Amino acid sequence: MKRLSFVTAILFVSVSALAQNERGILNRFTDPEKGSTVFIEKGHRAINLTGGYRSIKAGGDAASDGYSILSLLNIGEGEFVNYSISPSFSLFFKDDVSLDFRLEYSGYKLDADIRADLREVLNMGVIDDEEERDSIGNLLNIHILGRHMSRKAWGTAVALRRYMSFFGSKTIGLFGEARIYGEYGRIESYPLRDGNQEQLNKSRTSDIWATGLKLGAGICVKLRDNSALTLSIPLLGATYSYTSQRKAKTDSKAHLSQFNISRDVDYLAIQIGYSHYIQGKKR
Repeated sequence: MKRLSFVTAILFVSVSALAQNERGILNRFTDPEKGSTVFIEKGHRAINLTGGYRSIKAGGDAASDGYSILSLLNIGEGEFVNYSISPSFSLFFKDDVSLDFRLEYSGYKLDADIRADLREVLNMGVIDDEEERDSIGNLLNIHILGRHMSRKAWGTAVALRRYMSFFGSKTIGLFGEARIYGEYGRIESYPLRDGNQEQLNKSRTSDIWATGLKLGAGICVKLRDNSALTLSIPLLGATYSYTSQRKAKTDSKAHLSQFNISRDVDYLAIQIGYSHYIQGKKR
């Protein structure tokens, strides 16, 4: 937890310093003839709605962008659906700098199964009873089961976002942001047989609490009705999570805590947003 606090503090201070810097790297996007252009003035407020959705299908018999090894081995098929939605409120306390308060909801659904014509071959001689299989051992056979997994998560976040005009444009701007968040999620999974749910007593439930910081970037395009469309892409972040898992059949429980640093673009978390700006009263 101390490592998370240290990384969070360093990243947040770095982004804050970037937001205060009026010279340097940000001026690379400034038109030398027009000078510095304010993209969104201080005092504005915004009501925002962002979200994302992606569905990926994997088929053992067809070439596709399959999400798992099943497609590569030509033995499986399945579907992965990922979604998120986040309403938020923004306050521009400085030219081109906003503080966002967000509510977040996200989830995914995963269904994966081996091909029906290969199931009996791959499961030949496999003992179905899990406890008996664990006690005797299964050294000569491959046991592959399909599985359903779904996740739902709820959370809140505070984000600092810095906009900059794209070469003096009043219509197109770029932004970078730092987002501190906390969330609770639940994952439920169970085996599949022929596309149907198998015994409920073989299900697993995981409760996950997570907190962390993520850095991202994006583009903003203003519309004529005092609104805008945005595209945001998470770039890197640090997360601490605690997971508690329960197995229905034995009611056994397990716990796991971990700290992760992500350094790759999270393509599944790309979000498209709509913002409506409200101009503050000028004194």
